[in-house]
Amino acid sequence: MTEQLLFRNLMRITPGHLEPIREAVRSAIAFVEEHAPQLMVQTFIDEKEMQAVSIQLYRNSEDVLRHWQMSDAHINDVSAHCSVERLEVYGNPSKEVAAGLAPFINDGRGSIMPSLVGFSRF
Repeated sequence: MTEQLLFRNLMRITPGHLEPIREAVRSAIAFVEEHAPQLMVQTFIDEKEMQAVSIQLYRNSEDVLRHWQMSDAHINDVSAHCSVERLEVYGNPSKEVAAGLAPFINDGRGSIMPSLVGFSRF
């Protein structure tokens, strides 16, 4: 079974913050592409609904923890322009990652769906 984790983060963009969130996301993605451990990151914006979706694929829980540590400033920059509506995690995160997700799970915005079976071709 794979240790990979797939995150899907649905965010509500704060009114009047469409351009600032675009800039913050572009900056964050440039940093992540250069320095962080994700295997894949894709971000989508629905201007009409004022929503953004970020999908991130991690090799394992250690990479999630490393990303959180090294990218904290960029995460905060993006978060200044939106609120998390839903955070879905697919896979089997470590206890440490699950603890980091607890605020979202406890307030009903987050979920973890354990892996059944799968593979990757990277």
